[in-house]
Amino acid sequence: MSEYRKRTKADVRKTSPYTTDKKTKSGKVAKLGTRVEFNDDTETVLLNPYGKADKYWYELRKGIRTTNEGTHKEGRDGKDIKLTEGQRAYRSGYIDSQNDNAKAYKAKKAKRAAARRN
Repeated sequence: MSEYRKRTKADVRKTSPYTTDKKTKSGKVAKLGTRVEFNDDTETVLLNPYGKADKYWYELRKGIRTTNEGTHKEGRDGKDIKLTEGQRAYRSGYIDSQNDNAKAYKAKKAKRAAARRN
């Protein structure tokens, strides 16, 4: 396993948006996170909440773990790592929480719009 290195803003060489072929409802390319390149020539992807939910949805559907970039994680034996029951529960809870927050936001927005009309 690789050793942990604490990173600071001074260690960042470049950042760029991390996207895939996914589109938003309006047809724009969906930004799933940020790709960060460090001074020691290593890269990592930091997901935003939409990207994290998309990753969790994919993992739940396939039943295997993935990296933030979408590649399958492999164990020491070279086989894909399966999700445990606890990991499945956490991921489905995260997605349910996102859905609940979206519904609450839309309801609040509709309530404000109705109040403006009156």
